[in-house]
Amino acid sequence: MPFELAMERVDLGKGLSMRIARPADEDAVVDHYVELGKLDADPYWATLWPSAFAAARYLVDAPALVRDKTVYDLGAGLGLAGLAACAAGARKVVLLDREPLALACAELSIRANGFEGRVTTQVFDWNAVDDGQEKFDTLLACDVLYEAAAVAPVAELVPKLVRGGGGRFLIGDPPLRAPKNRARFKSLLTEQYGAFVMRELEVMEGSDSLILIDFKL
Repeated sequence: MPFELAMERVDLGKGLSMRIARPADEDAVVDHYVELGKLDADPYWATLWPSAFAAARYLVDAPALVRDKTVYDLGAGLGLAGLAACAAGARKVVLLDREPLALACAELSIRANGFEGRVTTQVFDWNAVDDGQEKFDTLLACDVLYEAAAVAPVAELVPKLVRGGGGRFLIGDPPLRAPKNRARFKSLLTEQYGAFVMRELEVMEGSDSLILIDFKL
């Protein structure tokens, strides 16, 4: 690992906490990518974003969404939401991210929490999905709609990763960052891909207001 790591304990409520391996200095991650000239990469996986906290706590409060199910965590970053799904009873979790360094941290967290055998990682490019990619029961995604160009690819990706006839998709998104992107995404997913909204709610994560939308396919 090209930078120092720290192990942080994250409280998810109901007496449950998670150990998360993360870079001790987030700026060092950005500097590392700049030094490598990887300007099209995403160094911001090193942050534990409020949407991931909110999704993780939602799963702890509503474990039926993932209990005994197979779960993908799309754009997993440090893997908090996917690890929370495992803690909430998921049978199998795969953390998907395009950044190998993010997944290297996530693998340390998997071991630290004793989730070997139930949680794995996969380097994943959502613009190049293999036809043989397995469909899972539940898909999680946090902070994936901040760029307008990502809206259609993510919407198209959902039915490729989630089984039809009852599969679920939970997305966490800051309400004010890109509301037009979120509205377009909802429209695409419901009108073009046949999903419908089971629940949409606004939650507070510290001082941050967040939107969680639970879709059913």
